[in-house]
Amino acid sequence: MAKQTNLERLIQLLRDRQWHSGDELAFHVSYRFGHTVHVARRRGYQIEKRESARNKFEYRLLMAE
Repeated sequence: MAKQTNLERLIQLLRDRQWHSGDELAFHVSYRFGHTVHVARRRGYQIEKRESARNKFEYRLLMAE
């Protein structure tokens, strides 16, 4: 079985379209999940970001092309 890429893990986690904390993304994707979010956006995924507390953010997938 092939190892999943960070992008695949990110989309798998966010595809429920619910809010996910940065800590959760760091645990399930990579501590550098911000780069993976950037790559996903460049590939057409619409990922929304909101601040949930001071310097704490949450992310959710809106839609994919």
